[in-house]
Amino acid sequence: MRMAAISQKVTPEDVLPLLARNVFMQGYQRGTPTEFLLLLGRYVQQARELQILAGTSDTIRVASCDDAGTLVGILGYRLREGCGSKNFFLETANPERAFLTIDSGFPLTELEESLQKGVPFVYPYAPSQVPVMFREADWTTLSAGQKRGHSNLVDMIINDPAIARLYWGLTKNDAETRLALLRSPGLRRLLPYAGTLDFYGSQISIRSGRVIVPGGAWTQISWRDLVGASPDNPGEFVPRLLAKDNGWLAAYFDVLSRVSQSQREHLTEGTRLKRFYEDLRGTDLEPSATRGVFRQAPDLLVLFTRVQWEPNGEPYVPGNLEIWKQILRQKTESKTIRDWIKRHPLDHPEQLLDAMVAFSRVVTDTGPLQIYLTMCQLDSGRAPDKRLSPQTVTLLASKYSQFNNWYLVFSEFPGLSDESATNFVTVADSIDKISNEALRGNTLGSFQANIGLWEILARQGEIPAAELNPSWQKMIAPFAKISSPTQLFDSTRSSLGELLVAAGGTPNGSPSEIVELLAGPRQNTPDGQRVHQELARRIRSVLEDQRLVSLDTLYALSDGLNQMSQGKPVDGMLPLAAELREFEMPRPIFTQSEKIDWAPRVYTTHHAELQVQTDLTKIIKTPGTRPQLEAARGQLAPFLRDTLVGLNYAYYEPPGAQILHNNPLFVRSHDFTEISVVGTEQFWQTPTLLGVGTPAGGGAYLMGSLTDLSYALASTEQDFIWKELVPDLLVSATLPRWWTVSPTELHAVALYQRSGEELLTASVKDPQVRVKVVSILSDRMTPQRLERAELALAREEDLAVMLPRMMPADTFYLAAEFRQRYPTEAASSGPAGQQLEDLARQHPADVSFERISKDFGVPHPTLARTYGREILNVKPFPFFGGYSSRLFGESWESSNLYWARLADELGYSPVMLNRLVPELTRHMTAKIFATDLEDWPAMVRAMQETGEELRKGKIATLPTATTTALRQEPVKEANTP
Repeated sequence: MRMAAISQKVTPEDVLPLLARNVFMQGYQRGTPTEFLLLLGRYVQQARELQILAGTSDTIRVASCDDAGTLVGILGYRLREGCGSKNFFLETANPERAFLTIDSGFPLTELEESLQKGVPFVYPYAPSQVPVMFREADWTTLSAGQKRGHSNLVDMIINDPAIARLYWGLTKNDAETRLALLRSPGLRRLLPYAGTLDFYGSQISIRSGRVIVPGGAWTQISWRDLVGASPDNPGEFVPRLLAKDNGWLAAYFDVLSRVSQSQREHLTEGTRLKRFYEDLRGTDLEPSATRGVFRQAPDLLVLFTRVQWEPNGEPYVPGNLEIWKQILRQKTESKTIRDWIKRHPLDHPEQLLDAMVAFSRVVTDTGPLQIYLTMCQLDSGRAPDKRLSPQTVTLLASKYSQFNNWYLVFSEFPGLSDESATNFVTVADSIDKISNEALRGNTLGSFQANIGLWEILARQGEIPAAELNPSWQKMIAPFAKISSPTQLFDSTRSSLGELLVAAGGTPNGSPSEIVELLAGPRQNTPDGQRVHQELARRIRSVLEDQRLVSLDTLYALSDGLNQMSQGKPVDGMLPLAAELREFEMPRPIFTQSEKIDWAPRVYTTHHAELQVQTDLTKIIKTPGTRPQLEAARGQLAPFLRDTLVGLNYAYYEPPGAQILHNNPLFVRSHDFTEISVVGTEQFWQTPTLLGVGTPAGGGAYLMGSLTDLSYALASTEQDFIWKELVPDLLVSATLPRWWTVSPTELHAVALYQRSGEELLTASVKDPQVRVKVVSILSDRMTPQRLERAELALAREEDLAVMLPRMMPADTFYLAAEFRQRYPTEAASSGPAGQQLEDLARQHPADVSFERISKDFGVPHPTLARTYGREILNVKPFPFFGGYSSRLFGESWESSNLYWARLADELGYSPVMLNRLVPELTRHMTAKIFATDLEDWPAMVRAMQETGEELRKGKIATLPTATTTALRQEPVKEANTP
């Protein structure tokens, strides 16, 4: 399995499917076998030879040197003279075979020692039996007529990528559907559509000889017309669905099957089902829906998942239709958008949604569809009378390509008004117009750093809700017109002062005061104080290791220079000036000419080099003129920028991070103006890691803005095996804080999950409960997982096997939805259900889904356009490429729920989550051993293994829980007569 790049933790049922997946994904490049496939073929051949040698006893036996030759030859070695003596050793004869022997873990050393000692070598070598989908003969008949037929399924999979992909694609379907497809249309007819089946076939479900179409029975006629065959005839319906329009109809079917039932009812109402497909199809079917290695049109799934509806059932329109006519007329390079505007009117909300569906195939992250989704999200948290005005929507849309990533602030904090959003765009636009590159870079860094600090303090509740608008506007106002470094220093200081005052601090707050604020609200409990101190210590350690200058020093130097310009004597300035030079540039390992040769476009140290050259001692020793002293104050602006940027870095430091402690120039090297890459002006976009592997360029650094910094830092730490998911996991562990979670709320999170498990258990004996449970789970599970769950609910033994495979988000959703749909039955599921009901009567706010969703959900910046935490309760998203690859990670919502349950059951206080969650998440990511990009069981295994280590006290970096009865008190009170 290791040689086939398959996790050794997978079940036997998954071995052949994952082998098939790896063959077509990694086995060929432009039709030519890759080194992976060649090695795999050699390994299979060697394994078969060893199996023949083992014979019917399934044991390899070598009595002496005389009969060792065959085995040694298979292993790629040969016997040297002296076999049987202590100086004897095996010699490599065939390097390719020898490599396979070592890499597969064959006990070569034991064989060699046995031959040295003249004792028998005995090695059990039994074949591992794994299940085959259908009969092996059903697959081997597909090779009939080929130049080289194969009588063995493994050989077929290894040597035919089309068959491998078909095998993999069918394993995503439920068993009843697979058997129906085997009967009709049959494997041979499905083979040409293996790619479409792989990408978009997992949602196809056949029950009682009928395809279950998204939208229900009333849409069957529409699907018959679209496909050209009736859902009552799966043998014709499925191949026609897969073949239609280069796979685009299958993609449409897949998306509609993945959205929630409530959304699907809207999307398939009336003429929408057919109309939306015509919008998606358009006039050009290229590229096909199966081109490339990733699914196409991820924005269609996002749109259908997030589209909002008015009470009258019409699609929601941010602003009004008139401004959307203007937005769609904006300059675009997309022919699809231009042609659509020419051919279609925009006089009704339905026509706007038609346009958005059509634009979902346009590959861009700044088009009209992205603007629409963002504007809808900005309004979703606002009361009807507080929604964005048409003028504000127009302004934000006109600047979308420039500032779109920063709009997520306004969706996370819907209390920010139109004026706040408008002021941001105005000030940010003025900063972009600063002609001096160094001044613009320092202004960008200082402005964005203060916004980042505002977000942190607002998110932690340290800025009261009533102060969100005033503090925001006072914070950004000083940056409106920056014309000199001196003015920038004063404006940054003034802005920071307003921010600190809003958070209950002082205008000239000391570094200690700022760190204390960032570490969290003031705590009164021993646990809270310990956690607060630990977080403050970690922030300080980053500032120290990055050699950033203290705010006290910068303010004292600025005040002293200001007093000197007024002719007043000032003492103690020279030691303060010396602190500016307490960091050094690394000794260059390349000459300037070598840098030009090896890194002609990478120049990352300009900002830091200017700081090294800053020397205020001369002007302090021999007081200069007033203008000179004012200019000297301006030289402090870059240092102030770096300190504020460093505070943001320190707050979002991922658990177990190394770079912030080992690269003292990492913060200073942040490139805000993109001088290191020629021809780009994306100053406000999410940061990108550059300089990795190019020592001539000065090392790794981030280029771009500070938005989405938590994700950028998580991505920076290492090249994760699962790099499209792990950074999202780390963001979900580092961005949230749990200062306001009560013991009651923490206990409720655990009870929801346990109550969900009780409902599953109750389903075994109660068919009526089972029907309700399966109906609820259908909104969260694929047909395959749902079928397995339904079968497991028929027997207690099968349920015991299935329960550990359930995601915590599944059991949480099951309990929450069951309580909502069947409020009078929820408490009867078991003890946890009864306790949850009792707790809800006493503390309805703490037990509410909305409260728990906000505290234990995860950020969804790609899917929901916000960093606000939320449990969306969506089916796990499939994997997409590009910026949409984050959808995959954002649909995993189980970790924080699971860590909360552990904390409750082990007796940790809620505030300890601030330490537990990042550390447990780090341990979890180290344990993920996945084969497939969508290997969700690997996630569950890693999470549960980490939880087991915590229960056994094996995570040394975490404190032992202090058992408390507080979390039990509400339950006892509720049960007291």
